[in-house]
Amino acid sequence: MRSVLSRDSLFFFLAVISALLLSWDNLRKLASDWMTLPAYSHGILVPLVFVLLVYLDRNRLPAPGDRPSLWGLGLTGLGVLFLVVGRLSGLFFVEQVSILFLIAGIVAGYWGLGTLKRLRFPILYLLFMIPLPYILFNALAVPLQGIAAKGASTVLSGIGIPVFREGNIIHLPHISLGVVKACSGIQSLVSLLAISVLVAKLSGTGGILGVLLALSAIPVAVFANMLRIAGVGILGSWNPKLAEGFFHLFSGWVVFLFAFLVLMGLARLIQSVKRRVPHVA
Repeated sequence: MRSVLSRDSLFFFLAVISALLLSWDNLRKLASDWMTLPAYSHGILVPLVFVLLVYLDRNRLPAPGDRPSLWGLGLTGLGVLFLVVGRLSGLFFVEQVSILFLIAGIVAGYWGLGTLKRLRFPILYLLFMIPLPYILFNALAVPLQGIAAKGASTVLSGIGIPVFREGNIIHLPHISLGVVKACSGIQSLVSLLAISVLVAKLSGTGGILGVLLALSAIPVAVFANMLRIAGVGILGSWNPKLAEGFFHLFSGWVVFLFAFLVLMGLARLIQSVKRRVPHVA
């Protein structure tokens, strides 16, 4: 990489620094979301993953023969536009997506489009650190609530525990469980999806198999959440106090670990298929 900045590069970086200063409040809001929204507690790790991915690809950066592109200024300007529109409209998602455009503008404006192409995955991966719009989040959480309640009721009924389900409320002999949005599985789904996409990338699993590995996080998260709610129901049918507080929280971590291990198992299985049937990838 260059050791001396040209005059044009200096002006470019001054423009980028100005844009980053304008987005300081946006970055603070994003950090606050990581600390307060359980579904995005993993967000603080995403920038570290970004740095790791760039570091792993450091020997191929910048792209040979790459030259600064005017697209850098265009992407930076687009980032500032998203920032302003998001702030004026109160659409935090739009405001926070501006970060990706600013980073892409830095890369394209200083190194070039070839380098930007090589860094497109790390930059796009930063989307996992940005909370979804509330409308979309709720649109996903509501049906997941119903699926979780139905699945858990089926499991409990299948092992002989009397169950009466009323919408998203599961009535058991000694306790009633309300499957609220926090119990819909959306929290673990977002985290597991981020993990599965990263695993697919680091394992070199591309094409159809890579997509399948990434999307496998969805059924795994849904199934694991069903088991968690059923497990809480089993504990609650023995002793209602066991279904609350620490045991409820602890069961969430245990089931997340279970889902993570299932994902790793699927990754190994897909790698095995890839080795035996290379043309599938």
